[in-house]
This record gives sequence, C-alpha cells and structure tokens, in this order.
Amino acid sequence: MKKRLLFTVTLLCAVVSLLNAQQLHYGLKADLNMFKLNGEGIRSNYTMGGRLGVFATYDFSKKWGIQPELLFSQAGAKRGDDFSARYIHTSNDQANKNIKLSYITLPVLLRYNINKMITVNAGPEYSYLFYANENLLTYNRSAFKRSDLGIAAGATLTFDILHVYARYVLGISNVNDIDERYQWKTQQAQIGLGINFR
Repeated sequence: MKKRLLFTVTLLCAVVSLLNAQQLHYGLKADLNMFKLNGEGIRSNYTMGGRLGVFATYDFSKKWGIQPELLFSQAGAKRGDDFSARYIHTSNDQANKNIKLSYITLPVLLRYNINKMITVNAGPEYSYLFYANENLLTYNRSAFKRSDLGIAAGATLTFDILHVYARYVLGISNVNDIDERYQWKTQQAQIGLGINFR
C-alpha cells in the first residue's frame, strides 16, 4: 500500500512539474482533411472532411520535442461501381454510394524545430472508428475495421499564439473487414490552424 501511495505521489509531482515547465504548450486545433480510401470496390478519390481537437507540445531541447494530439475526425468515401461484383455474396445491392466515417484520432509526433518559426514533425497516428454511416453489406454487417494505423509527416509555421500547418498521413493498416482478398488503405492530406493557450 505504501509503495502504491509513493508511486502515485511521485507520478503526481512529475506531472505537476511537467505542466509548470516552460517548454510545455497546449491549445486547440482544426483542419480541413482531404481523405482518400484506396481499394477494390471503392471509388479512389479525395473527399473533404474535417478534424477538431486539442494538442500539446513539449520540447526536450531547443531543437527536439514531442507533440501528442487528440482529435475528432470526420471523413468520407464512395462505394465503387464494381463493389457488388467484387463482393458477390455479401454486398447490399441497395447500399448508399456515400460513406461517412467518424474517428477518434491520436497522433504522437516527434518535432524538430528548424528555427523559432518553422517546425517539421513526423510519427505514428492511431485512429479508432466509432461511427460509420454505411450499409455496404447485407445483415447490417460492418465493412470497416475499427482500428487504422498510419504514418504522419508535416510542417508547422508558428506566429506567436497562432500556427498553421500542413500534414500528410499514409495509412498502413488494412481497414477492410469484409474478407482478406482485397486491402483498403487510407490517405489523408490536411491543412489547418492551431491556437496556443499556453
């Protein structure tokens, strides 16, 4: 019991000292998200979506830091004309062409500060699909896996409390939950704005 209490107090002290550190900043961000789903039975073109959430940055040194984010993401895709031909036994012939997907997204990016204004960043991005407005399959089966893992890379321009950024995310997971014959993978291109509260 004493060890647990000591660990909790130590962890709390570490978090408080981190929050008081001058290198820690946090705020809100929003972006336009061009989303594309590649794969058999899907129309491979970019659709417009958006993301909104919070971010934090912590610099270990003058040049290097880390940037975790927690975002609500909306994306879209379109059923291809060949969907029923690819998935003969499971497809819903009356399925809607437009697909709406909602994700909770967690990027954890490594930051490199070229100077006070320009930062480049890269790292993994995990997305959890919590809502999908699609009826591609019979018997209300879901066509999409819940988890999507990607690699993100981009750059940020900082202007005092505001920053603008551009980012590209390449999905490396197969999000097709119908069967293993065809892979569906995501691509995203984003441009956005962030506001630092601290």
